[in-house]
This record gives sequence, C-alpha cells and structure tokens, in this order.
Amino acid sequence: MADSTDSGDAGGPKVSSPAANALIYMTLICFLVLGMAAGWRSHRNAGLFLKAIKSQAVWALSLNFLAVNIGSGIFYSLPEVGTIAGITGVFAYAFASSAPLFVFAFVGPLFRKYNSRQWSMTAFIMERFGRPLHILYGIICTLFVGMYMVSELTTIYGVFQLLTPLHPLPPMIIICVITTAYTAFGGVFASLMTDAIQAILIFVMIIIAVIVVAVNVRPTKEDIDRVGLVKPTKMGGELFVILTLAIMFSNMYHQGFWQRTFSSRNDRDLRWATFIGFWLVFVITALIGMAGPLAAWAGTWSPDSDVPGSSAFFTIIASMDGWVSGLMLVLTTSLSCCAIDTCQTAMFASLFDLAEERVNIWVVRVVVILLNIPVIVLAMQAPDILQVYLLADLLASATILPVLFGLFRHLDFIHWTDALVGCFGGIIAVGAFGQAYLGNRHDGWRLLLLDGGLYVTDERVLGAFCFAPLGSVIFMFFFAGLRMSITRLLGRRQYWHVKKEEADDNSETNSIKSSSRSRSSSSSSSLEVNRCVRSDHASDIVK
Repeated sequence: MADSTDSGDAGGPKVSSPAANALIYMTLICFLVLGMAAGWRSHRNAGLFLKAIKSQAVWALSLNFLAVNIGSGIFYSLPEVGTIAGITGVFAYAFASSAPLFVFAFVGPLFRKYNSRQWSMTAFIMERFGRPLHILYGIICTLFVGMYMVSELTTIYGVFQLLTPLHPLPPMIIICVITTAYTAFGGVFASLMTDAIQAILIFVMIIIAVIVVAVNVRPTKEDIDRVGLVKPTKMGGELFVILTLAIMFSNMYHQGFWQRTFSSRNDRDLRWATFIGFWLVFVITALIGMAGPLAAWAGTWSPDSDVPGSSAFFTIIASMDGWVSGLMLVLTTSLSCCAIDTCQTAMFASLFDLAEERVNIWVVRVVVILLNIPVIVLAMQAPDILQVYLLADLLASATILPVLFGLFRHLDFIHWTDALVGCFGGIIAVGAFGQAYLGNRHDGWRLLLLDGGLYVTDERVLGAFCFAPLGSVIFMFFFAGLRMSITRLLGRRQYWHVKKEEADDNSETNSIKSSSRSRSSSSSSSLEVNRCVRSDHASDIVK
C-alpha cells in the first residue's frame, strides 16, 4: 500500500498511486450513493431541501453538531497549538471548539419564541431589521462559508500532497463535484443525513488511529521532562478567551449551525444535542491536539527542525506502517466531504434568503456550482489556514452582537441603522485599541489584518478579540441614544419595532372594532329612523 517516497516535509511512507486512487474514489462513491439516497426524500420537497425544520432527533443532531465542528484542518491547527502552548493550549482549543454549541441551545429557543416559523438567521434579520442589514448579513454569510471552503480545500490539497504521489488537484475537484451533486439534489436534508453517518465513521476511525498511536508511540518520562509542554502557560490561558470568543461569534455567521439548530424537533432535543455534541467535539479535538506534544516527546518532530508544528501529526503517521496512512487518507476525505457539503448547503440557504426566496431554486443551485470555481482557485494558492480563520473570526466578533440584540423585546427601540453603526464600530474599536496599545497608527490599524498571527508574545490579539464585540455594543447604544435625542428634538415619533404577527393582530383587532362601531352606528341610525316613523304614525292617529 505504501511506497518509499518521502512524504513531503513529514517524511516516511506514502500511499501508492493505485491504492490512493482506490481509497479516495471508493470513499467518494460511497458518499455519493448515500447522499443521493438521502436526498430522494427531499429533492421535491422545498421545505426539506432548504430548511428541514424539526426533522432531527437528539442523536442524529448530536452527530451533526460533531460533523459541522470538524474538518480535515483539525489535523494541522490542533497539533500546532500543542507544539506552541502545550497541553493547556490543546485543552483551550478543544473547549473553544465545543463550548459555543451551548450558545445555540440558548439562542435557538429565543428565535423560535420570536417567530415559530423561523428557519435561518438571515430570515430573522429581514423580519427584525429590514432589507439593508439583511443584504449585508447575507453577503457576509456567503463570504464566510466561502472562506471555510477555501481553508478546507487548502487542507485536503496539502494532505493529498503529503500522503500520496498523486497531483492533489484532480481529487480535490472531484470532491467538490461529488458533494455538489448530492447537495444540489437533496439539499439540507441530504447533508444532515450524510453528516450523521459520516460522523459515526469519522469517530470510529479517529478512535482506531488514537489506539494505534498509543500502542506504537510511547515517550519516556525523561523525554517528557526534557521537552516540557506540560505546565500551564500564559499563552494557553489567553487562548481560552481568544479562541472561545473567536469561534463562538464566527459560528453565528455559519448557516450550517443555524440549519442544525432549527432542524431539532423541539427545544429539549436541542439542549440535549448540544450537550452530547459538546462532549463529542471536546474529546475528538483534545485527542487530535495531543498529537502535537506527543510528536515532540517522541522525537518525530522538533522545534529545531524544518518541519512546521502544523505537520506534527503527520510526522507520527509517517513513522508507522503504510496502512495507517491509508486510514488517514480515508479519514481526511470523509472529513472534507462533511465540511464541504455543509458549506454548500449553507451557501444555498444564504443565497436563497438573500434573494428573499423569490428566485427559482435551480438558479441558486447553478450559482453555488459556479462559486466552487473561485474557491478551488484560491485554495490552490495555499493561503495560511489559521490566518484565514482568524480574519473571519475577528470580523464576526466585531459585527454579530448588534444583530443578536434584536432578539430581546426590551431592545425593540434599536433601529437597523443603530445595528449597522455598531458593526462598523466594532471594527473601528479594534483599530483604535491597536493604535493605543502599539503606540503608532500604522501598526495599530494593521492589527485588523492580524499580521502577526495568533501566537504572539504580547496581548494584542487578546485585546482585539475583546474590544471588537465591546466596541460594537458601545457604538450601537451611543448612536441609538443620539438618534432618539434628535428625533425627540424634532418632535417626531420614536421608532419601535412591532412584530409582523402583532401588527397583523392589531390590524385585525382594529378592523373588528371598526366593524363593531359601524354596526353600532348603523343600529343607532335604524333605531332613530324607527322612532321617527313611530312618532309620525302617532301624529297621524291623533289627527
């Protein structure tokens, strides 16, 4: 199964070309058949295709939360954290990846309470804030999902290059074609069904890989003491805050999470699914992240070598038999299918919402297929995966809270312009903090690009992710107060949002009252006429 060709930077055996082709394409064919079978129920049902509201029970939803949280990128980013911030960093990343699920357990019921027919974040924004903010959020959602796809395809491109002698581009394109085929056919429901089964397969393969590594890689206590990475670190503590905020806010822009939230049968199932999903994600990410310190302890990776810390996991795999590399090839292909089909269905939802559900669904399907082309081109440029995630996360941290505040009834005075100013205010707050902290304008405003990455020795990244949401809230309330003061001075009526259902109810009530008054007036007129008739009749009798 393996030949002796060096495996890129990590070294060691590669899967041979015939074996690699067989493993990759057989895995993809299986997922294509599975996706088409799952989509047979939903391809003619617009409700299941786009929304799948209240269609998933606890365990299916738990597995979906696992699938939407992980991709093949975890084999790079998680071990790298372990090689830099040690065990503390690994558990910080694992906690940050899993804990944000509880936010959906809290916010999801609020959406349903606000509107029981709610099925996406963009639909809520259209109802609460109107078209301008709806367009902005829809565009950002689409860009976010595109960035996730770029990072996922970049990862799988690197994995194929590392583990096989194949050119990575053809299998990468085939993955996009396969996932596009069954998501375009079956929509969200097909993605939910395939992700649940893929999550079971992924869970089993990761456990097998962990057992194999545990049996074959056994560092001594002297090795662990010599390398370190065991004691708590300052950076590890900061990562608990930075990564939790970053991932929590960025998940709010990922339609895949909202689709799974609204697919829960009821609020109780949603709460249990997030609880189970939390532990599934935490355990899986913690186990994979520990590959970083383990590689350093076992000597397969060293900070003095030319191999980057992001490849620490693959240095362990390269030290084992070829069949382990084959297992990893199937595992990463499965993870990529999970991540990409979720992104594609999220794109379907975002674009359909952006068009206010007024276009033919086939138009949206074609647009999503065409958007795969620039995504593949960008992935081939091999951008820094962590940098892509960080930029998306910082943008989310600066812009999401003003939108979420629209859920609370006592904040119905917030206008869409207040929320929009809050979004820009969050971005401005990061630049202002950077200028104050770093002491000059140029470096301060470049903090918005996070040029230094996540692993810096000072607190600039921590400050950026804390000031972004705080600044957005301050700017929003400040502008709301200013707007209301000007409105009061001009003697105009203050804005107060009224839900559509309440407006309809009020309209119906007013209509009923108007009809009642009309009937009452008509009855009074009739009585008056009758009195006059009786009076005239009495006068005639007297005469």
